[in-house]
Formats: sequence, structure tokens, C-alpha cells
Amino acid sequence: MQRHPLRFPAHPLLALAVIGGGVLSAGLLTTVGWLLWWLAWPQQQPPGNPEWGINFSCRQMEYLQGLPPGVNRHEWCASQFDRIITGLSVEHVRLSVYWDEVERRGRYDFSGLDALLAVANTHHVDVLLTVGIKSQRHPEFYIPRRILRDDSGDPALRADGAVISDDPAIRSAALAMVEAVVRHVAENPAVTAWQADNEPYIASPRAHNWTIGRDFVQEEVRTIRAADPLARPVVINHAGYLSDDDSWRPAVEDADVMALDIYPFRRVSFIGISLIAPILEIGPLIPNYPWRGETAREAGKGFWITEMQAEPWAGFPELADPATPRDITPGRLRQSIEYARRSGASRVYLWGAEWWLYRVDLFDDWRYWDIARGAISGSGR
Repeated sequence: MQRHPLRFPAHPLLALAVIGGGVLSAGLLTTVGWLLWWLAWPQQQPPGNPEWGINFSCRQMEYLQGLPPGVNRHEWCASQFDRIITGLSVEHVRLSVYWDEVERRGRYDFSGLDALLAVANTHHVDVLLTVGIKSQRHPEFYIPRRILRDDSGDPALRADGAVISDDPAIRSAALAMVEAVVRHVAENPAVTAWQADNEPYIASPRAHNWTIGRDFVQEEVRTIRAADPLARPVVINHAGYLSDDDSWRPAVEDADVMALDIYPFRRVSFIGISLIAPILEIGPLIPNYPWRGETAREAGKGFWITEMQAEPWAGFPELADPATPRDITPGRLRQSIEYARRSGASRVYLWGAEWWLYRVDLFDDWRYWDIARGAISGSGR
């Protein structure tokens, strides 16, 4: 087959028109891109002065650092928690109750939770305590094996994509656990708020894409309130990354505080290319978090951020690399903090304290620790 070389239009005016059209198209795309960026709320919303806190998980701490041989797990974890609290001068912490840790063989054991709350009380730190079927950190669903091994019910209720709270055995056992936890710590001054499950309406890909039904969350909220003599506020959180997601609205109706989880830097793969995308810079396509917060306040509810990205979105082999992670550089951490300031939230819990300590201990890298400490030191001021 004869090949013909690429030819430009012979007539100079036609060639000029083609070139001009290309320049015009490029300029139009640039203008549209700039307009979308300018319309994004991070450029429009003035910065606020939220209270700053952290998330903490013994499981994540152990995953990163490894449990030293011959030590008591609860004591070791409490000591790491103490290091973070004192080193960062933290005043607000979000903890999770892991169902499979507090209920073993049908009996409750709250010794690990009690150890963490003792540290919080020592340093006068207030705790947002998450209870329910889902908890912080993947796979998020920590249902005891004893309950999962009970196959007497309908298998469809535990299939991929199921609303797992519709399973009668799981539902009744979960509500009993929630009530037991609340009654156990009801008089503990460290606990100042409850969270009813963790992102209940979002499927967990590492746990069969299960979700939790709103009817269960509502019953969970009623259970918490009935068991708490101090009537502490109840939080429900959600994470959504497009403006058409309305799954946050039930939290406004059912909780005292509507909370959101925000991850500004996500790894995106397209035609074989992997890159870190600043998802909060795509204009009207992203959720308007300040508007959602204002919607909550107009309904007489609070607005918090329960997870603000401050660690890499990566697996363990990449975390162990001493090189700076691509997902969350020091500059991106500062940008996440600035996003949080402009979100309109009155309280922000940073997500990644265990990783900051990991960087310090293994690589003598204080950059992330110091940036976070700087934000926390100005909490509410």
C-alpha cells in the first residue's frame, strides 16, 4: 500500500486558518480549565479557625511499626498513643471500637479501649468514639468470626454488595454490642461525643462491598441515646467526591453533627497512566463542602471533618520506602490543611498521625509531624 506523507494545506490562508483554529481551541480549553479552577470553593471560601484533632488506631500503629516481641499489646499501643498526644499537644481524638476485639467468644472485653481512654483522661483529651459495624481503617468491617460463621440465615444477606445490617443475626448482635460499649464508658469524662458507624452508606471494596442501611443507623442512634445518661452529641459521617452525591443528607437529619471525610489527593489511573489528582480543583464537579456545612447549621446541626487526608494513599511497600511518598508531600499536607480551613467545618480530625510517627521513628523525618503540630497548636484560634 502506498503511503502518502502528511501534507499541510498548500494555500497560505488555509494553513493560517488551521493553525489559528488550533491556537483558539487551546486557548478556549485553557480558559475553561482556569474558570473551573477559579469556581472551585477552595479559591472562593475564606479560611476559618477550626479546632484540630487526630484519628488514632492501634491496628494502624501495629501495621506500620510492628508489635515488639514480648510486650503487652494494649500497653504498647497506649504508650504510642501517649507519645502522639503529648508530642503534638492534641486536644481532640477520634477512636474506633473494633467489634472483633471487644467481643470474643460471646463475651465483652474492653481492656484495650480502657487503656486508650486512660491516656486521654490523663492529658484531658476529649474523645469522639466510633461504635458500630464499621470502624476506621480497611477492611472497615470487623464483624466477629463467631457471628460470620453462623450460616443459618439467608446467604443473600451476606453476598457481595449486600446491605449487611439487614442480616438479623448481625443486626441484633451489633446493636447489643453498641449498647454494651456505651454503658461501659457512659461515665467516662474523656468521651464527649459518639459516632454511629464509620461511613455507613459507602461500600467497602475489601469487605465484599457491603454497606449499612439507614434504618439500622437510625436504630443505632436511638440505642446510643437511650444508653447515654449524659446525652452526648451523635455524629454520622460520609465521604463523597462528586457534586451529585446526596448520601450526606441523612446524616443532617439523623445526627447532631454531620461529618465529612475529605481526601484531596487521590491516585487516578487512565489509559495505563497513574497520577495523583488534586480532586478539589475541578470546579463545580466537586462537592461544595462549605455549602453542605451551612445546610447542616441551618438545620441546627454541627459540621465536622472526621478524616482529613494527611498520609499517603498507598500500600505498605510504598510506605516503607524512605523516599518522599508521591501521594502526600509536605506541600500537599499544607494544602490539605488549607482546604480544611476553608471547608467551614468547626472541627477537623487529621488522618495520619500513626504515619507521621512512623516517619519519625524509622527515617528521622520530622517534616509531616512538624506541619501537623503547627496546625494543631493553633486549634480554634
